[in-house]
Amino acid sequence: VKVPEPFAWNESFATSYKNIDLEHRTLFNGLFALSEFNTRDQLLACKEVFVMHFRDEQGQMEKANYEHFEEHRGIHEGFLEKMGHWKAPVAQKDIKFGMEWLVNHIPTEDFKYKGKL
Repeated sequence: VKVPEPFAWNESFATSYKNIDLEHRTLFNGLFALSEFNTRDQLLACKEVFVMHFRDEQGQMEKANYEHFEEHRGIHEGFLEKMGHWKAPVAQKDIKFGMEWLVNHIPTEDFKYKGKL
């Protein structure tokens, strides 16, 4: 999936779950803000929205007994581990990785739970 220019959520990333879509918007906004204002505070804010979203999304999956929950959680943990190594100012290659990861994760992994949560 191509990284949108400008980097922003759009309807092609809609999961049909309003709360998840709203949180996905915050992930896009967090990475965009980090690319524009590459500061320690922005990095911490970006990490926080990812942690909160993953917790919320995984909670919905667990509650629904989603069959791919463990695998999905592992993918989230892998991303957070990579993000945990980022230091401000974050290297552009890392921000690009985060953007590419997000735009690919939603349609390839999150779309698997459409209609199942």
